[in-house]
Amino acid sequence: MHRLLLFIIICEISVVAISCAGRGSDKEGQATESMPQAAVKAGHGKQESARRLLHNGMSDTIFEVMTRVYAARMDSGTVVKDGKPDYDREFSAFPNEDTCLYDTTGRVAAVCGMADGIHYKYEYGYDGRRLSDERYYQNGELFYDRKYVYGRGGHRVNTVEELYIAGSKTVNEYPVDTSKVRYVDGNRIEYGDMPGDYTVTDMRGNVVKESSYSEMDDYSSVIEYTYNDRGWRISINCDGEYLYTFDYTNIDAHGNWIRAVIRCNGSPYGIVEREIKYY
Repeated sequence: MHRLLLFIIICEISVVAISCAGRGSDKEGQATESMPQAAVKAGHGKQESARRLLHNGMSDTIFEVMTRVYAARMDSGTVVKDGKPDYDREFSAFPNEDTCLYDTTGRVAAVCGMADGIHYKYEYGYDGRRLSDERYYQNGELFYDRKYVYGRGGHRVNTVEELYIAGSKTVNEYPVDTSKVRYVDGNRIEYGDMPGDYTVTDMRGNVVKESSYSEMDDYSSVIEYTYNDRGWRISINCDGEYLYTFDYTNIDAHGNWIRAVIRCNGSPYGIVEREIKYY
């Protein structure tokens, strides 16, 4: 069984990612370093690693997107729901089950949901098109407040975090190690601590490849992602052994998908449904 690369993108940005759409051309991201993304949600480390915060979505402005996921099975030649998925599996191709709120410019204002019995909420602030701050709450209490610092060219250079635990406040800084970041053919490659650890992000902000190496187990894992012209994810290839494909079966009047069927090596794997409200 392959292993999931647990990678958190703080300011670069897709679960693994079927993203919410906003306004315009419905790219799944169109993100650059000046259009960063949220961190992985609490309790969802085995699901979608990140969500884009700025979208060029559809012709009308989205107000709210509620995402729900289900396991799937075949019944008389039709893929149908089969209860809730098993989140304890080593890899999940499902997006996060949450509610995403947008402002009138198509930027994500807040994301809320529940994981491992914890009600969580992310709130986002912007300086123009850049994410300037991110606040994360657990059960209504502030857990951290992050400020993002940018340098020349709009690249993030530092993250300043105020962390609140058991009534105490801790301030941490996470400067970007530029020696671990390269740009090749328009793609951004960020390396980890081990030689086999890296993530490749394309010009739209889509994660196209993740590689990880476990020195303890002497095990490497490579996950590759592909997208269609609209930026919707169409496949996830895990170590060349598991191929997840996405079929967008229902599209609303605004051009946003509201139902997707996921298959693993050709067999029914899951169903994703989205309820979208517009301004």
